[in-house]
Amino acid sequence: MSLRHLPEGAKTRFGKGIIYQVQFSPNNNVLAVASSLGIWIYDTETYQEIALLTKYTDAVTSFAFSPDGTALAGIGGGGDNTIRLWDAAIGQQLKILVGHTAFVSSVAFSPDGQTLVSGSSDTTVCFWDINSGQLQKRTKLLESIASIAYSSDGRMLATGEKNRQQGGAIHLWDAITGQHRKTLMSNTEDWIREISVAFSPDGKTLSGSWNDTIRLWDANTSEILKTLTGHGRVISIAFSPDNRLLASAGSKVDLWDVTTGQHRKTFGRTAEFVAFSGDGTILAIGDNYSGIDLWDVKTGQHRKAITGYIGGVNCVAVSGDSRTLAAGSYNGIHLWDTATGSPRKTSLTYNVESIAFSPDGGTLASGYYDGAISLWDTATGKNLKRFAGHADANSEHKEISSLAFSVDGVMFASGSWDSTIRFWNATTGEYLKTLTGHESLVNSIAFSPDGQTLASGSQDETIRLWEFATGAHLKTLTGHTGDVYSVVFSLDGKMLVSGSGDNTIRLWNAATGQQVRTFIGHTSVVWSVAFSPDGQTLASGGDDNMIYLWDIATGEQLMAFTGHTASIECVFFYPDGKTLVSGSEDGTVLLWDITADTAKRSLTQ
Repeated sequence: MSLRHLPEGAKTRFGKGIIYQVQFSPNNNVLAVASSLGIWIYDTETYQEIALLTKYTDAVTSFAFSPDGTALAGIGGGGDNTIRLWDAAIGQQLKILVGHTAFVSSVAFSPDGQTLVSGSSDTTVCFWDINSGQLQKRTKLLESIASIAYSSDGRMLATGEKNRQQGGAIHLWDAITGQHRKTLMSNTEDWIREISVAFSPDGKTLSGSWNDTIRLWDANTSEILKTLTGHGRVISIAFSPDNRLLASAGSKVDLWDVTTGQHRKTFGRTAEFVAFSGDGTILAIGDNYSGIDLWDVKTGQHRKAITGYIGGVNCVAVSGDSRTLAAGSYNGIHLWDTATGSPRKTSLTYNVESIAFSPDGGTLASGYYDGAISLWDTATGKNLKRFAGHADANSEHKEISSLAFSVDGVMFASGSWDSTIRFWNATTGEYLKTLTGHESLVNSIAFSPDGQTLASGSQDETIRLWEFATGAHLKTLTGHTGDVYSVVFSLDGKMLVSGSGDNTIRLWNAATGQQVRTFIGHTSVVWSVAFSPDGQTLASGGDDNMIYLWDIATGEQLMAFTGHTASIECVFFYPDGKTLVSGSEDGTVLLWDITADTAKRSLTQ
């Protein structure tokens, strides 16, 4: 749990966001982590967080330290397009560099620390004066810039460029004049997912990686020195400070001898980013969804894990007694004690798409992208059972999009992309029956409070009501003009609310199926909706990164919460009605105070 830079109105944050890059400062004083929340700064003696650099309007996707380690340049992803300069010691923002017209993908300092170069998907490279923050010159390159690196003498730039259609290239440029010097690699046949370039600290060697290839060139003559093979997919590379080793991250993490090209060591996990400590003794490994591991370069022993990064949150649930909060993400299931905020358990599973607590809170069901379903003991974190679920369906799309326990906890239901709803014994996982009728994938399911009715929302733009005991189809509710992504009953069972891809929220009479009211305010898909315990308020979360509270009686928008930096995948109220929980693709779960003293305010970061 982290309380740094909470949005106004938020009480607690679980998760630190999604990781995009890790890097030690050259003076080895701090470790910086680019994330969906900003740039986290850790002290390298204790590895405790000491700062969070925010002010970006989107995730921070990359950054670079100045050669002396005193300054840091970070770039905002998505629609931010800015570069911000920071004092790395105190976390104070120094300057904002604005000039690119599209996503800024990479930055690098000149060896003297006086110039910053930035590459963008707008196919330009900009040169900035660090002292004034002014744009010195702009150079138009050949393709969209994915990575950029300065040679140690400041005379050359290497760029990894991606073709907008397919392929990519690695080029050398004169850093003074901006003139093209040489093409080292060009591939126009195969799709290149990632491309990375790096100069050795002594400037003698240039390394480039793309797909499953790593190559070493003589930086002066451009002669190919070595081609490293046997590592699988490569995403990023980094030289050790003494120039002797090259680390590669991807489907695995490898160390290579730069002189001989021989493989030296493999570290035990996949990763997207690697970084050597300033003294070269530690290798930091991280990726978009997991935490950061620190390894001893010489011995290969694991030294420390920096935790709290839980990956993009797909689903959130709270136990009936409100004591346990669960989040499902692409890298597992995470449980927290809601009273203390301390983590309880983490399951090392992947691609978790949906979760649900049993009524007594003792069991957690989780659904996966491949159609499988697992049952977990929430007290011990032990996996009780894993079974095929919808994985045996005759469909390419088997993802378990929604789970719901029956009111008595004896059974649970699963909705899937195979357009069906299935029922299972909650103890044994035994298959019981299937409901069919939707013409497309089932996005959401919910039981009525009395347990007699099941509601389902689908990509076919309809909501269906089913009799639980018999499986008989009762009604079809129409009116949405987009996918129905979320359906929830009010606590008295009289009303049903739905969120849709048509950007609206609709309130329905559960008995008659008649539409009562439409709530309009989101500018994109409404992924999740929830009733307050007293039935007077609705909450909604959308792809526009916004959370709204609505007055059910009047349709008036009561509150707007901002602070997440990515799509809101789920919202729900605590049973006391005073706290709202939101889970986001930005890798965090936020708890919001919605008591009377903050009502009718727009809560901004």
